[in-house]
Amino acid sequence: MILIDSNVFVIELRYHRDLLFPANREFLDRVKEDGNGATTLVNLLEVAGILSHNLNPRQLRSLVTFFARKYGVGVLPAYEPGGMLPAVPLDLLLATIGQKCSFGDAMVLHFAERYAPPGSTFVSWDAEHFQGKTSLTVMTPENYLGI
Repeated sequence: MILIDSNVFVIELRYHRDLLFPANREFLDRVKEDGNGATTLVNLLEVAGILSHNLNPRQLRSLVTFFARKYGVGVLPAYEPGGMLPAVPLDLLLATIGQKCSFGDAMVLHFAERYAPPGSTFVSWDAEHFQGKTSLTVMTPENYLGI
């Protein structure tokens, strides 16, 4: 499974002139075609929070509801309207934060490691923020594409 970080989706949705956009678009197209992509519920909510400044409430709900279908990815754990965010053991979260990891990144890693199958790869433009802090293989979209 290829787990995709928030920044990949934010570049896709907001920054079409970014120098990373072509590789970003190619990466998302490949993952959708291969059918092996996912993101965490934390990432989905983070993307929603970033885009909330430019979306009305109906558009925001639509983004979250149809996100997985639009990108051909799963959400771990699955997004359920009206559902609850699963509990995160504080000790595990603090252990990850203790590795010089931001709260948001620690939450993402917790959900990725808890719900993704063994051998999964985590893809982020900020791969260096995650390397050495997870059992997942970590790479950038360019690394994944071999460019």
